[in-house]
Amino acid sequence: MRQSLVFVAAIIAASDHHSLVCSSLPFGSRAKKSDVAAAAEDEVGNDATTLEREKSAVRGAASRVSQSQKQDFADAPPVVRAFFEDLASSSAAADDEDSDSSSSLLGKELREMSNAADMQSFLESTRRALHRNPELMYELPFTSDTIHEILTQLDIPHTTGWARNTHPEAFDGPGGYGIVAHVGTGEPPCVILRADMDALPIREATMDVDSFRSHNDGRMHACGHDGHVTMLLGAAALLKSVEGEMRGTVRL
Repeated sequence: MRQSLVFVAAIIAASDHHSLVCSSLPFGSRAKKSDVAAAAEDEVGNDATTLEREKSAVRGAASRVSQSQKQDFADAPPVVRAFFEDLASSSAAADDEDSDSSSSLLGKELREMSNAADMQSFLESTRRALHRNPELMYELPFTSDTIHEILTQLDIPHTTGWARNTHPEAFDGPGGYGIVAHVGTGEPPCVILRADMDALPIREATMDVDSFRSHNDGRMHACGHDGHVTMLLGAAALLKSVEGEMRGTVRL
């Protein structure tokens, strides 16, 4: 388990360039909207063509980063393999010198991978697409579809339909937009990483972000869940590129 935790920590540290301070919307703090208010919000939303164009751009970025990680970082798998092997041998010999060396090499390789141009383009396009299209609580069709299509492009197996709304009398939307994905062997040990997906019922008034300001009036990613999802997908892309050398499973 220690080996997997250290490895995943290195992945997240490499992909998390811009830390965000987030606070979640307390469960139950948003009252159920009236039918009139819901209809008014729906009228403000984006049309299907615009939303499909957003998803298409993100799919393309995900496909490019998947291909480039394999082509440009062919040395990554051996570095990962050496990391796990050194950890195992150092544990047996009570000597951390080799482990420290392999950890340094792994960190260097992951930083290079996370700073690659295609990765940066993928992270930026994903985060901005999510920020332009914020959705609330149990009403996340665009957000969930976008994540699903990215994971499909990255060839990461996943299931949908999680987190259904079991209190429709109190909260809007059917729910079921949660996604669970797996990278690795499918065997123990298993490390779990998660991200929140929903936005807040706030009107965006952020200055100088016209290119990715919220298109849904009265909704905004004000606590960073667009960044939260993007960082997890960036970690997923890095993990997938070295999946063959991992020992254990990462559940996303």
